[in-house]
Amino acid sequence: MERNVANDVADVLKGSGIDKFFMLTGGDQPLWIALKASGVQMIVGRSEASAVYMADGYARANGKPAVVYGQAGPGAANVAAALADPLWAQSPVMAVTGATDTRFRHINEYQDLDQFAMFDSVTRWNGRAENPGQVASLVRQALQMTVAGTPAPTHLDIPKDYFAMPSKGMERQLPPLVLPVAQSTGDAQVAADMAESLRKAERPMILVGEGVRFAGAWEKLARFSSDTGIPMVATMGGKPAVLASHPNFIGVVGRYSAITANSILGDADVVLVLGSRLGGLATRGYGVPSPKATVLQVDRDPSAFVNPYFPELCLMSDMDTALTQLNASLGREKLAPAWLTRCTDAASAWRREVDQAMAVEEKPGVVSPMAFLASLSRLAGEITLVADTGYMAAWTGVLFPIARYDSFFRATGSLGWALPASLGVQIARGGKTVCITGDGGVGYHLADIETAVRYRLPVVIVILNNNCLAFEYHEQKYRWGGQVIHEANDFTPVNYAAAATALGAEGRRVVNRAEVDAALDAAMRCDGPMVIEVVTDPEAFPPVTNFDAVMERKI
Repeated sequence: MERNVANDVADVLKGSGIDKFFMLTGGDQPLWIALKASGVQMIVGRSEASAVYMADGYARANGKPAVVYGQAGPGAANVAAALADPLWAQSPVMAVTGATDTRFRHINEYQDLDQFAMFDSVTRWNGRAENPGQVASLVRQALQMTVAGTPAPTHLDIPKDYFAMPSKGMERQLPPLVLPVAQSTGDAQVAADMAESLRKAERPMILVGEGVRFAGAWEKLARFSSDTGIPMVATMGGKPAVLASHPNFIGVVGRYSAITANSILGDADVVLVLGSRLGGLATRGYGVPSPKATVLQVDRDPSAFVNPYFPELCLMSDMDTALTQLNASLGREKLAPAWLTRCTDAASAWRREVDQAMAVEEKPGVVSPMAFLASLSRLAGEITLVADTGYMAAWTGVLFPIARYDSFFRATGSLGWALPASLGVQIARGGKTVCITGDGGVGYHLADIETAVRYRLPVVIVILNNNCLAFEYHEQKYRWGGQVIHEANDFTPVNYAAAATALGAEGRRVVNRAEVDAALDAAMRCDGPMVIEVVTDPEAFPPVTNFDAVMERKI
């Protein structure tokens, strides 16, 4: 068969180390033929959005670029909409979309759409092939741009007719894809100045962001905190970089947070921010750290320094280098020991409150999310947890303990992300992956249970089912004077365990704690996907700050 442009695309992907291609098939047959011939595995989801989220989970879990496809018109539109989450998460996802056949542009061709413009706000680099000879080099350029500096999504538009056009192939062997540089020189003087500011502090604190996870600098961070005695709090993104067992770890801060951790961070006078952009979720709407605190910020991306805190010192550096330089200045010098004792005592008291709340018997016929998490927590050393946004992120982000570094992923804003993303994480990592979503979130991608069945992925999909959008319900009940709009919140009762069985997975519905434990044990033994539907009470209230002004919480 004559070589064509689709062969060039497949060869560039394969030569760049891409061996998975996430997609929903959409008419570009030469590309599927070429991918199969090149040995690139096509992972087919049940929608373009779920394919994006699978690619995103895969990329986050292995730190390398992942590629996703959408067909011309509606497929491309769906891909663009789903790229927001990888953009927020700094995830290296490259989107390839087919575009209208060049012979039929501007004459009302079926599914014709100006799709290129839709990608501008959700990508770092947005390109389109203007002739067949450009395609191979543009594929490589888009891949390289996904990992240039701070990773971010990219997009390449390729007209449908180009794929089948003849090609002479690549003129030379592709060099390896240049991945982000792991080390940088940092600035030893700025690091020394930061160390001096910490030394003078009465109440120093380390705020751990997702940049520590990106760098894999968790062990160096743990030693730095132990050596200096500076307590640590973490954002949701930074949580996977701190073991729950570290004696200096106080908890998760922000809008979804431990109440004690927020309070302690609010009292800190000098805050060393490692790899956080200090956005609204991480800072409880810019309330913690205190605006009066001295902020010392370390990040690989200088745009992170543009924030309402106006950091006193900024160090552009990878986390490993920065921690090495800070440690060189401070050594094992213990800073503010009385402050550390105050922090750890408060954290211990908070954990006792949590343990007591987890032990409380739930109402008959329902399981409290806290009771479920108590049971799941005993498996923390064996699983990777993937959580949806909203209440699912709050429950898991605050209460699920990190027993293995880098074993927790969560949506950065897109409800429904967790189910398909957990499939991508499992493909990248192997082992047992647990997805936690709600009945609101699972509605987006329920059909992808079949995707997990088709690829025999040992993913445990936990659905906390309260038959409503509880966040909205609580907003109306507590913040809008009890004006509950049921038609905006409530769902028809659905047996999701039965739906999972119909889709080919194992399914269990649990209504008490004993059934939870039995279901989790069965899920850990299952070599394919299993859905555990946990019937919960819509009144169950998670650790979020949204209602602090109108009600008191202890956790």
